Amino acid sequence: MRHLIIGASGQVGGYLWNKLSHDHEVVIGTYYSHPVKNQVKCDFTDTAQVTALIQDGKPDVVWIPAALPDVDRCEREPELSYLLNVKAPSRVGEVARDNGAKLVFFSTDYVFDGTSGPYRETDIPNPLQVYGKHKVEAEEFLLQNVPDVLVIRPAWIYSEEPNPRNFVFRIVQQLKDGNKVRAAIDQINTPTDSRDLVERALAAVKRGDRGIRHMVGPDRLSRYDLTLKIAKDHGFSSSMVEPITTASLNLPARRPLNGGLVTIYSMGV
Repeated sequence: MRHLIIGASGQVGGYLWNKLSHDHEVVIGTYYSHPVKNQVKCDFTDTAQVTALIQDGKPDVVWIPAALPDVDRCEREPELSYLLNVKAPSRVGEVARDNGAKLVFFSTDYVFDGTSGPYRETDIPNPLQVYGKHKVEAEEFLLQNVPDVLVIRPAWIYSEEPNPRNFVFRIVQQLKDGNKVRAAIDQINTPTDSRDLVERALAAVKRGDRGIRHMVGPDRLSRYDLTLKIAKDHGFSSSMVEPITTASLNLPARRPLNGGLVTIYSMGV
C-alpha cells in the first residue's frame, strides 16, 4: 500500500512513519516545523500543497496525526485551533476522498466532558473546551462527507521517545534535574502507548474499518498514579511526585476528570 502521513514528525506520526518504512511500505511523511530526514515540508493548512502531495503520491491511505493538541493554547487562540483542528483536516479529507484514498483521522478523548467515563464509541460527545469542540466538529464533518474515513480516539498518548513534546520525557527530565513533579490526583484516564496505538490503527486499516474507534491502553489511572509509575520505572523516589488537584493548576482550558475510553469493538492486532 501507499501511505501519506500528514504530521510524520510528531509522537504518533513519527512512530507510524518508522513502522511503515521498516515494513517496506511506500510512505510519504510531512513535517512543518521539526525537520526529519527524508520527509517533506508541508503546511497542511495549504490546500494546494496537500492536493499536490496526494495527486502526485497517489496514496491508498492518508493519515492525519497533525493537529494543535495544546489545549490551553487552543483556549487562548481559538482561531488558530479552528484552522489546524477543523478546517485543515476537513480539506485534507475532501482531497483524499476526491482522489480515492482512505482517510485516517486521529481525534481525542477530550470530545467527552469526563463526568461519567470511561466512554464508548456510541456515547454522545460533550466537550468542555475549545480543543474538544473543534475535534468534534472535525469528526462530524469527516464522518458526513468522507465515506471511507476511520476516526481514531486515543487518550493521554505517551512513548519513550526523547522528544520534548512527549510528557514522559518531560517528566523524566524534570526528575533528572532534581525537581519535584506535580500531578493531578483527580484526572483519571486510559493512557495510550503510541506504539500500541499505531499497531492497532494499522490493523484497523487492513480490516477496512470505518467510523469511530477508541484505541487506548488497558489501564485506567489518575495523572498522579501514572506520573508515580513513570518516576518509579526510571529509578526515582515516589516522594519526587507531589499530588495536587486540577483546580489548583488554574489552567485556561477545563480538563475532563472522570474520563477514559473503552471500545465496543474487537481490536485484535
